[in-house]
Amino acid sequence: MTDEGIQLAAAMAWPRLGGFWRRLLASLIDYFVVLVPVYSLVTGLFLFTDGGVKGHFWLNWRICSTASVHGNPSLEAYNWQVCKTSLLGFPVAEWAIGTAKDTQSEAAPAVSLDLDPQGNFRPTALDLGFLELPILAIYLLVMEMASGQSVGKRVLSLVVHDEYDWHRTGLSLQKAARRQVIKFLGAVPVTLTGAWFAFQAWRSMPGLVSSYSKVEIVCAFAAFALALIWPIWIGLSIASGNEPIHDRVADTSVRISEIHE
Repeated sequence: MTDEGIQLAAAMAWPRLGGFWRRLLASLIDYFVVLVPVYSLVTGLFLFTDGGVKGHFWLNWRICSTASVHGNPSLEAYNWQVCKTSLLGFPVAEWAIGTAKDTQSEAAPAVSLDLDPQGNFRPTALDLGFLELPILAIYLLVMEMASGQSVGKRVLSLVVHDEYDWHRTGLSLQKAARRQVIKFLGAVPVTLTGAWFAFQAWRSMPGLVSSYSKVEIVCAFAAFALALIWPIWIGLSIASGNEPIHDRVADTSVRISEIHE
């Protein structure tokens, strides 16, 4: 058999492309695989730093309850709620939200103040929520280099292949890095925006909600919009039977593990 015949036979033996729902479920599994340890780490830092570190992530379970403030006339002008985000009962962020009792006054309509684990007001904590997607990208990079499979892909029987080295186990560093950079390219602006706001507010004294310029607000809105549009575009590409942009750029393909290679 000629070289062209061998290549054609090998191409015909390739497993099917991973479909939209299978890849979506694998991505959700990987998200929670990363989210649980990140939540656990931030929970430990929240307690260790007396509330100096917190985390607001894409999926937040927030519980709020009514509270009262005594001894400070300026704070007594607000109706207060204490809100908490926690993992298995352990807090990862805790803050108080105040709304002005007299809506006709010149008082600010809303106030948000960070709390320590004992429920006391404290200087603004450092929000590590912006690290969520970079950590997810690093996790996928390492797993796909090692075996071509993350935990989610392994559960859903998916494998990332190198288009030019079909029988290779795992991806090269260059291809794996290129794949993750392009996949998360839409989230880069919102990650940088989140880091900017987090460090801007860090260690500022308790007070009214920070005011931002129109430029900062527009940039934040544009970054958030891109972070939503990018994965939707990737999902539409997969749903239509085409390779998404990160696989096209990296020369990779996600296939169902059906046969022995």
